[in-house]
Amino acid sequence: MRTRVRAAASAAALSLVLVACGGEEAAGPLTVCSDIPYPPFEFEDASSELGYSGFDIELIAAIGEELGREVEIVVTGFDALTSGTAMAAGTCELAISAMTITPERDEQIDFSDPYYEADQSLLVPNGSMIASIADLVGGVVVGVQTGTTGEIYANENVPGAEIRAFEGGGDLLTALAAGQVDAVIQDLPVNVEEAAKGATTV
Repeated sequence: MRTRVRAAASAAALSLVLVACGGEEAAGPLTVCSDIPYPPFEFEDASSELGYSGFDIELIAAIGEELGREVEIVVTGFDALTSGTAMAAGTCELAISAMTITPERDEQIDFSDPYYEADQSLLVPNGSMIASIADLVGGVVVGVQTGTTGEIYANENVPGAEIRAFEGGGDLLTALAAGQVDAVIQDLPVNVEEAAKGATTV
């Protein structure tokens, strides 16, 4: 039987990161940084003109169409997005990557209005004895992605278990499948997407 477990009441208000382009009219493709994969928000898709699909990708494609500019996706590490260094270095004009607005990030980068709210959730392998945050005790290893709301939540609310951070979302799920971590905390839509494959429960 599949059981749904909410790990947190806090929501991640996802937003687009903007960067000022100056007074001149922009030309050429609209370069957009994103940390991929992170389905259902962004993932590789050979059938798509952009090479990627997902909620965020479709949103930025629509924005590009409205601006009359082609969109070019630049795969970038999440830390470079949340710190603003990717935009400051000119790697891209803006970023879209399921990013939560926090006071610290807001000091470094300009956000759009929030457009999606996602609760944090707990993902475990099928048959796991872990059913809630209360089960994350000593001897349990919890995986999170570096720099994400999941990592922030785990550090604040999971004092007993070992928290192990991974650079990318794909690395995090690989670690869960390999038994390197016992559970994963991250955005609910991402965990639901993974659970739909049948090997895990959210």
